[in-house]
Amino acid sequence: MESKPYVVLARKYRPQTFDDVIGQEAIGTTLKNAITLKRVGHAYLFTGPRGVGKTSMARIFAKALNCKKGPTVTPCGECPACAEIEGARSLDVLEIDGASNRGIDEIRALRENVKFAPAAGNFKIYIIDEVHQITTDGFNALLKTLEEPPAHVKFIFATTSANKVPATILSRCQRFDFRRITTDTIASTLKEICKKEKIKIDEDALFLVAKAADGSLRDSQSLLDQIAACADGKISKQDVLGSLGSLEEEKLVELTTALAEGDAKAALFLLNDVLNEGKDAFIFLEKFLEHTRNLLFMQVSEKLGELIDAPESYKKALAEQAKKLSKDELFYFSAVITHTLQTMKRFEAKRIPLEIALVKLARKAPMEELSQVLEALKNQEKKSPNLRVEPVKAAPAPAAKISTPVKHHQPALKEEDDSDEEDLDMIDDLPPTAIPAKESAFHEMKNVSLATIWSPLIGALKSEKISVASYLAEGEPIGVSAGVARISFPEQLEFHRETLEAPDNRRLIEKHLSLLLNQTVRIEFESVKQLSGKKTEINSVLESSAKPAANAPPDEATDSMIKSAMNMFGGRILGQ
Repeated sequence: MESKPYVVLARKYRPQTFDDVIGQEAIGTTLKNAITLKRVGHAYLFTGPRGVGKTSMARIFAKALNCKKGPTVTPCGECPACAEIEGARSLDVLEIDGASNRGIDEIRALRENVKFAPAAGNFKIYIIDEVHQITTDGFNALLKTLEEPPAHVKFIFATTSANKVPATILSRCQRFDFRRITTDTIASTLKEICKKEKIKIDEDALFLVAKAADGSLRDSQSLLDQIAACADGKISKQDVLGSLGSLEEEKLVELTTALAEGDAKAALFLLNDVLNEGKDAFIFLEKFLEHTRNLLFMQVSEKLGELIDAPESYKKALAEQAKKLSKDELFYFSAVITHTLQTMKRFEAKRIPLEIALVKLARKAPMEELSQVLEALKNQEKKSPNLRVEPVKAAPAPAAKISTPVKHHQPALKEEDDSDEEDLDMIDDLPPTAIPAKESAFHEMKNVSLATIWSPLIGALKSEKISVASYLAEGEPIGVSAGVARISFPEQLEFHRETLEAPDNRRLIEKHLSLLLNQTVRIEFESVKQLSGKKTEINSVLESSAKPAANAPPDEATDSMIKSAMNMFGGRILGQ
């Protein structure tokens, strides 16, 4: 006599009634009420993660509608209709794979078959799995039938990506969102299965299987099937770790301790042992990021341990280790790990970025709380009162009229960073006695005109972006009024004006103008048929400085531009 073929746990313990669907009690109650009140809709959409009961719920709903006793909330499971639905051979309940029947031709065929009455049951039910895979044309062909199907037709759609289903389809369906199943619920369910199957397993091993399923009951049953086949006798925690390639929490605790103590050698040896056991470097770092998150939770409050899916022994170790690390250190750990994960995605040799990250974490600079630094400064001030910095009194600005530009002021106008700009923004908020000497010098330039500072402006721009300086020098300063500086260009230099109006170039010019004029200035360019032709002393200085002597060697900037052009176009300098 032949033995019965083995049925995997996921199929053997598939739910048969609404109450059997674990973790989705609210949805089951709603569907049962719909049947009881005779308010069954014509189209349903079941969405949620994989393995949480969407297709099982659809089958149970179909049995409840087509059962010999039905429609009923408790299908018998014994009548021909229930048996055929359970065996996926019913003529009235058609399960369609949306991934392989996604085109318009398949949907047209479905639409033609809808008009035929059910063979034996009360309804003709279409269960379309992974419905989001259907093409746009297929959905369009289904719209009218879905909105007004025959009275004997019911549609049940299942998908893991409801966001990919068109809104026109969603609006015609009753939507039910299936939630992930908690780790504790999965563990208790697996425990009942192990009792029935006479599988001996440790509590910690059972918890690891439940956690590895990531909210999917079906995945947990498949994992249990796999581990039960390879384990000899009682399944231990080590059996699960070896079978799944997971990482022990003790290793993470040990690694964090080594990094906190600055022991890069121990951390690298531990990493080597883990990778030699066949663990994946990327998964290892993801687990370490999760460990860092758990430590941060414990830093905030030990009550947050309820949000950590882990055995109690691991939570105790977390609570002890969290006392030895500060929040700043954990934030630093998180930043480095996240950056390394992004880097590892771009490299085949994932081990190298991981090793560098561990050394970086071990060799981190000591971090101090800001409150501690402030307290140290206060103590130092109390010990050495004479070192206290007094604000500088600004001298009254003399009425000075600047008639000619002073070239030697130009280097002072070059900015290495934006700190000067920030300082200027703060001047108005400070009392007169608190303005530093550097800013008081700018206050002396209140009456400086646009033409007067034209030469320093071109010089400052040249030191930062020579192309902007060259284009701006071709324009003519008109003046400043109500915080707006106006500069004109002849119509034949339209390209110069458009280039300078680019946001980056405009901001650069406005920044230097604001510094030179000691006020926030917005710049406006205008086109004229021709410039005024007035050659001010400023323009003469510009022209003379722009024309180098015939035998003078080119400056560094010009020489660099010439070399770049020669390399780009393969040219040479004539006459050499």
